Amino acid sequence: MKYLFFSLLTIFTLNLASAQTKAVDLTFDKKHVDLGDVKKGEKRTFQYHFTNTGTDEIEISIVSGCDCTTTDWTRGIIKPGEKGVIDVTFDSTEKENSETVDVDLYLENINPKYDSQYLFVLDYTFELIQ
Repeated sequence: MKYLFFSLLTIFTLNLASAQTKAVDLTFDKKHVDLGDVKKGEKRTFQYHFTNTGTDEIEISIVSGCDCTTTDWTRGIIKPGEKGVIDVTFDSTEKENSETVDVDLYLENINPKYDSQYLFVLDYTFELIQ
């Protein structure tokens, strides 16, 4: 009986430690892009590159920006050590001023600390030339 108790305790402890070591972490080549001078009506495309540097598989749920921003991204499961990319197209047609635009990346993974999806905020800036 004593042996069974210690065996179960060991299994429980190992499983708990394994669950606690899983982590979500993305490392970006850059989180900010400076587009410089952009003429009104001009479109610019660029990318954010990232690596899954955590110990858990991740999957991107959605990437969004303002109405001036169109995005596409790596689909499916991204395993630890694998890379992904977010393609961004900025259309300055409706813009009236220079600004900083946020690009929000939500994962399917749930952050247990907040009981919500993981969120990473990237951004880009531009100087509008009329």
